[in-house]
Amino acid sequence: MREIAPTGLLAAAAAASLAAQPAPAPTTPRPAPCGGPAYRQLDFWVGRWTVYDTAKGYKVGTSRIERAMNGCAIRESYDAPRAPGGAYAGASYSGYSRLDAKWHQMYVDVNGNVSLYAGGMEGADMILIASGRDGALQRMTYRPLADGSVRQIGIVSTDGGRTWKPGYDYTYRRR
Repeated sequence: MREIAPTGLLAAAAAASLAAQPAPAPTTPRPAPCGGPAYRQLDFWVGRWTVYDTAKGYKVGTSRIERAMNGCAIRESYDAPRAPGGAYAGASYSGYSRLDAKWHQMYVDVNGNVSLYAGGMEGADMILIASGRDGALQRMTYRPLADGSVRQIGIVSTDGGRTWKPGYDYTYRRR
């Protein structure tokens, strides 16, 4: 048996039938995938910053933090060309995961270090913790200040979180 392709009158009838179909009803626009308030919790950190050692007051570097991936992530580029141990740079991606309701950050630096943090809001502070070698923990706090600056405090534990030692304390001031 041979199939016959619609030609002439058949093709015109098929086209007229399709044209007579009602247009599909408009659909309600879907909400943005990362539009909820949890995805905005770290927005206070977004901006261009000069970074200072909080206690000593000297400049340690600059940082550019921006929303990325249609608002689903925050991207950081940190640069410290005159760091005491030599030029230093690092970058991170941070994002809120709807799967576990936590913030996650991957930080990579020019020395080959990679840290994977997870955590969330505690009051007004964003607290993220990374596990290191031999049970070491790194705890990082982002604290928005009344003047619009942000304080970033890093502490380290080598005993599974029973005790903590200072690592760094920086204040980000808008450029």
